[in-house]
Amino acid sequence: MSASALSVRDLRVARRSRSGEFVLEIDALDLAPGEVLAVLGPNGAGKSTLLRSLAGLAPREGGDVVSHAEGPVTMVFQRPIAFAGTVRQNLRVALLGRGLSRDEERRREAEALERFGIARHAGRRAGTLSGGELRRLALARAFVLRPGVLLLDEPFDDLDAAGQESLSLDLQRAIRETGVAAAVVTHDLRRALLLADRIAVLLDGRLAMCGDRDAVLERPVSLEVARVVGMSNLIPGSLVARGGEGERVVEVDPQHRIPVASPRESGDLAAAGDAVYAGIRPEHLKIDVGRGDGVAIGKARVRAIVSDGALATVTVEWAGHALRAHLLAGRGIARTLSTGDPVLLEVRPEEVHLIARDAREPRPERTASNSRW
Repeated sequence: MSASALSVRDLRVARRSRSGEFVLEIDALDLAPGEVLAVLGPNGAGKSTLLRSLAGLAPREGGDVVSHAEGPVTMVFQRPIAFAGTVRQNLRVALLGRGLSRDEERRREAEALERFGIARHAGRRAGTLSGGELRRLALARAFVLRPGVLLLDEPFDDLDAAGQESLSLDLQRAIRETGVAAAVVTHDLRRALLLADRIAVLLDGRLAMCGDRDAVLERPVSLEVARVVGMSNLIPGSLVARGGEGERVVEVDPQHRIPVASPRESGDLAAAGDAVYAGIRPEHLKIDVGRGDGVAIGKARVRAIVSDGALATVTVEWAGHALRAHLLAGRGIARTLSTGDPVLLEVRPEEVHLIARDAREPRPERTASNSRW
């Protein structure tokens, strides 16, 4: 059996509407058994079109989509549907024409219902299920087929935080136990990271980046990809070499500099004098609490704090730029910070990512209150 469960080569799909033509073009994409690929991108990037193409539901103008998996390619749509009848009958409909014995059908039905926590609803009319229960029924109906490739379009849509977490754990377990290859389309980065082994970023119908989860999150290849994968702190400056061998900083202005790792440690190809963005993920921007977690980059002031009960996002003003830091809500400094508080920021050089910048482009305007610092 091939190492790839699903292979895409030279795919081209054109979708025409009154607003114009949209073209999806994918040179190469592979799904491995037991792997979860999260497909990210802004609205209109072609995420759902890609998924439908992999399922054979969108007419192709060129290229090949080949499944090497033993089981079928199965898709679960964004809006789950239920057939008339009971939950168990919904699973039985999926197995019609499969040539299975009645005992085998019962075994598969019981396994799928138990896997997604709806066995107790087996005799219930499917039309009476809640939104979250309908999603679980749709997944059970997919897994009863023993798929080789599973395609999920926004599987967490309209679920609350607890429902999302619970469903993600059940999905993780099902994928691990069955070895199915899965592609998950979502607009929500945090939900994608609950499942993803790899990330593919679509922009304007093209695959802008695809790779291991952490590589894409921490080393995006462009400004656009960085924004999609949550690297929200993108600070323009110039790369400067100074001091000892390999010591480099991004100079934002004469008073503000950001240390970066040596080329040997970072693997980047930027040279002294290059116009760059210093990319820092919010979880890597540190607010100094006296532990010496990184290298100090200067004073900032808290502009806003937003918490969802688990994560606190702190927006600070530094060198005229609005930067974001993530803290655990209700713990440590997150309990005491208030809007207007002065803070000291730190970064670790190895957690600063350089992205090439066109030196001719205008830099973002600074905030008026930058003169405080």
